[in-house]
Amino acid sequence: MSGKPIVGMIEMQFVMLLFLLGSAIILGLGLDAGEYSWLANVLAGITGLLLFNLYVYIWNENHHQGLNPILTAQFGKHLGFIISAVYAVYFAYIASRVLNDIVHFINSTLLHNMHPFFIKFTIFLLIIYTYSKGLEPFVRSAVIFGSVTLLFLLLIPFFIVLSSNFHIDYIMPFHSLDVTKIVKTVFPTLITFPYGELVVSLALLPFLKEKKSLSKGGSIVIVISTFLLSIFSFLTIGVLHPDLAKSYSYPLVTTIEHIGLIGFFQRLDILAVIIFMIGCYFKITVFTFASIFVAKDCMNKWKVNNNSLVSTVFLAIIAFSYLYSDNNSLHVKIGLELVPFLLHVPLQIIVPLLIVMITFVRGKFAKLPSK
Repeated sequence: MSGKPIVGMIEMQFVMLLFLLGSAIILGLGLDAGEYSWLANVLAGITGLLLFNLYVYIWNENHHQGLNPILTAQFGKHLGFIISAVYAVYFAYIASRVLNDIVHFINSTLLHNMHPFFIKFTIFLLIIYTYSKGLEPFVRSAVIFGSVTLLFLLLIPFFIVLSSNFHIDYIMPFHSLDVTKIVKTVFPTLITFPYGELVVSLALLPFLKEKKSLSKGGSIVIVISTFLLSIFSFLTIGVLHPDLAKSYSYPLVTTIEHIGLIGFFQRLDILAVIIFMIGCYFKITVFTFASIFVAKDCMNKWKVNNNSLVSTVFLAIIAFSYLYSDNNSLHVKIGLELVPFLLHVPLQIIVPLLIVMITFVRGKFAKLPSK
């Protein structure tokens, strides 16, 4: 979607940080790799760094356009339209999944007896209000919320290490390295969630001011996110044990519940609750903005009423959020076993690679001297 540049690099970095960490750090990534979960997160981060720079290359080589113009230019008017529509639906679907994540989390940790509908409705009203205010106030708020999140994320390891519940013997000594187990943990789940989800940035980057600093600025965020995810998976294993950590729905919350320092610092799990709620809010909103922007570009030539289109996207998110919403186990299983292969890999990896190949080949032919 075309629009004037209104997003600074610092703001974009904080949005990316909250987007990457918000739900991932609470859900616990790579714990299936046991004591090597930290290594799985490092490998996923390195791959995520390459994947993000692939998106940056696509954006730079296509004249800093939005996702729909890029797809139309590379795949043609008709196929590009179809793929763009698929991305719009995909972003709405992932927004609905994150919405379900936060509803289940609130129901299980804070408001046990409240009906999920009221929680979902309240959160959705907040998302609608955010969209009504526009992209610029939203990304500016990321600096404030991101600073608070970083502060909490720096405090939690300090408390964990000082507590008597961290057991280094759960991690050391290392047993024989199971490469197959680590690779299965990394691909596709850890690569596609959360790093591959940065494909959504292609719908928002046209609003970025400092276009030349995107690769460096985004890479710094991914390095920080990888470091934090690795540290927290290391600490979670050290508190909960490698065989037990993966059995919890919210491993970090359980880890923090084990912490008590000199009887003074109690109920530190509220820090994890705040981190999760802030991160999910930003993630849902980013996907919602992206879905609406791509949908608007798709329907631009038909001059569809703007309010009707936006309402349709919101209704789609709500409708998707009721798929398996009553069964959290099935919701998680679909998200970890089916969605990565059926949606994430094609839309986060295969389509971008095809764009790069087409862009590269066209660039080579364009440089050939005409006879």
